[in-house]
Amino acid sequence: MKDLDGKIHLVSGLPLFRSLSKKERQWVAESVQIVESERDEVLYSSGDGEKSLFLILSGSVRIFIPKKGEEKEEEIEVLKKGEYFGIQALLTGEKHHHTAITLTESRFLVLSQKEFQNLVQKIPYLSITFSKMLTKSLRSELLGGKEYFHNSVVCVVHSDPRTKNRYAKELILAIERESGKKTVLLHFQQNTESKDLSFEKSYRTQDEDKIKETLGRHYGSHAFIFVEVFPEDDPRLRKILIEEADHIENLISDDKNSNLCDAVHIESKDNEVLYNETNILQVLDLGKWDIHIRRKARELSGVQVGVALGGGAALGLAQVGIMKVLEEENIKVDMISGTSIGAVIGAFWASGLGYKGIQPLLQEIDSIFKMLKLVDLSFPGQGLLHGKHVRTMLERYLGDLYFEDLPIKLRLISCDISNRKEIVISEGKVLDAVMASISIPGVFVPQPQENGKIYVDGGIVNPLPVSALKQDGVQRIIAVNSMPSSKDQMKTNKLLNLNVLDIIVNSLYSLQYRIGKYSAQEADVYLNPILENSNWFEFWRSAEFISLGERITRSHLDSIKNLFET
Repeated sequence: MKDLDGKIHLVSGLPLFRSLSKKERQWVAESVQIVESERDEVLYSSGDGEKSLFLILSGSVRIFIPKKGEEKEEEIEVLKKGEYFGIQALLTGEKHHHTAITLTESRFLVLSQKEFQNLVQKIPYLSITFSKMLTKSLRSELLGGKEYFHNSVVCVVHSDPRTKNRYAKELILAIERESGKKTVLLHFQQNTESKDLSFEKSYRTQDEDKIKETLGRHYGSHAFIFVEVFPEDDPRLRKILIEEADHIENLISDDKNSNLCDAVHIESKDNEVLYNETNILQVLDLGKWDIHIRRKARELSGVQVGVALGGGAALGLAQVGIMKVLEEENIKVDMISGTSIGAVIGAFWASGLGYKGIQPLLQEIDSIFKMLKLVDLSFPGQGLLHGKHVRTMLERYLGDLYFEDLPIKLRLISCDISNRKEIVISEGKVLDAVMASISIPGVFVPQPQENGKIYVDGGIVNPLPVSALKQDGVQRIIAVNSMPSSKDQMKTNKLLNLNVLDIIVNSLYSLQYRIGKYSAQEADVYLNPILENSNWFEFWRSAEFISLGERITRSHLDSIKNLFET
């Protein structure tokens, strides 16, 4: 069962399966095998009959094709974590047209042809996704001689047309700037105010076959092929371009009744990989245009870097040192996920308050006597502490912040105690989400929600929330685990004879450390700052914890900076 749980965890983080239900992800997990390979290992060669899909969990793979008239093969692509290969042989039953060799030590989820056939019977919609991938692969091979790997057709739908002359162009420039990936914008019989940009091409056709052929000619040479749809376009042309897209970016507004994507299948709209709506008025009115374009460019091009912040109470203050170093190095992450104390620090980080902004908060808890002011005993009750004093303190800093106002995307983890399910909070008031995530069972009174649910500390279900990042498409991840292992020497709590807290908290942390090991395997950079002879309640030792976090981060700085290399 543990192996199956581990595979479900891995499957949930892959973009290809991100839109599936929990039960469907379990079916995928039951169908795949985990394979580990050494560096320079040949996974298969051109002409081999192996018919499996390889999904990269870690490491990288070089793809070669035979050169005409030569024995030597030509390297055409390097694939990395989150990408896949072997799709054509899997779906057609043909022999491989290329050779795959690991560039580094690598781990894969491998789906055989037989298991794939069983899987699509259970999840019919999955066959549509795979068939579309195959179609692109065959078209690319016919027109350019290279099998399709990971380019993408992006359709920008201007349901609200007020940014029609700038959105796609600025997004393309941002993609090339952020990722270095080659991009082209194709127009078909459309009236656009072209500035004769190098990446723009126009074609005088609305014929479906010619449009598909034109798209196919660019598969081998461009990572992204952009097309646009406008309200004045012929409905037939709009339909062709939307159906050909791997991803639809629909620009809407509240004051417009027209939505050019009304005909898009509901299952596609539910799939964030395939479809996204942006209220263009909110982006313009709030002055967030530049932030939105950069964020969207990094999201689409797969270069987002995320930080997963785990729990640990006072031990987690080492995460403040990590935040400090990254700020000093001007390293800007794209998304933060946090649970328990990681939710608190993540909220300060994502809001822009950062290291300087959290210092006054730490000064409010820098002695035992100040800590005692936060104690509001609950007898009898659902926890030892009400948590009202803690909320009042945090409210002075986080106030009326909402998730949609944050310059960095934030995902906070809590647990619905009624069904013991993980809750990933990404909207609403940040303070409410933080309080839900830090409510340690038995210590704090659980947090009732507007939906009638009761939420408690997210560390119970996800103590190191790497999966929350991966489910949002982030593939480059720094994970920070401040949970001590059984080998770490920690102090025993004898403060005011509150040993019951030690029993509750340390029992939870022992379990959470073991669960967190699954997540740690998926991180690119793993930081485990543990201060010896410390304890979870010693918030007044923040300077020591922060200093440790700084040292650990500095020692891994080269690896962290490598995540931002395109």
